[in-house]
Amino acid sequence: MDDADAAAALTELGLSTYAARTFVGLQKLGVASASEIAQVADVPRSQVYGAADELEELGLIDVQEGSPTRYRPVDIDEARELLYDRLHSTTEGAFDHLETVRGQQAPTDDREAIWTTEGRENVTARVTSLVAGADERVLFATSRPSLLSGDVADGLADADAAGVDVIVASADAAVREAASEAGLSAVAVADATPELSVGRVLLVDDDTVLLSVRPTAEMQSVADESAFWSDGTGFARVLAAVIRQAFV
Repeated sequence: MDDADAAAALTELGLSTYAARTFVGLQKLGVASASEIAQVADVPRSQVYGAADELEELGLIDVQEGSPTRYRPVDIDEARELLYDRLHSTTEGAFDHLETVRGQQAPTDDREAIWTTEGRENVTARVTSLVAGADERVLFATSRPSLLSGDVADGLADADAAGVDVIVASADAAVREAASEAGLSAVAVADATPELSVGRVLLVDDDTVLLSVRPTAEMQSVADESAFWSDGTGFARVLAAVIRQAFV
């Protein structure tokens, strides 16, 4: 990481671009005037003063009035704690507000909604979220051991421990072995057609379904994994019945 990378990272923590560059420059100089900071920080001298005011307000620098005015950065550990606390406070405030405004508008009619999720990490997050909401039973099917690991495996195990009936279905012996080692019930099924390249199938409580696919020659627009899912809809209940008949 160079100076530019460090300054960019500081902007992610809430500093303006000039304030971030000024703070990086002060780490090199220790104590410096605006003109000295401008020489090393890629910040116009006229902008250093505003950047310094921002840093002072955040408690990140000390200011020595004089001619010229001189600036000194606080200790690195102190700066880290100040910025982390500020980020945490800002984040909590934003999510508290989201909780407050959630559902204030009249709901749209999405009773038959079918949603899509792109990317393996996002699909995994959706799978674990749906599993966490299970009340009675979960069916999870895949022929890829890598898709029954990490958060997915932990989520299924947690649901099983909570009394949910969890079944893992797979044509792959390694998947079934991993499920058994995790204390989950495993059943063998026929493999899906190669052209379809199914990634994973999830059925939760007979009214929530998720089906993911992976890229093939016929589906080059698919990234590493794409999924569609539906929760509590008529479509989900119909598809759930088909899936349960096919896999169990």
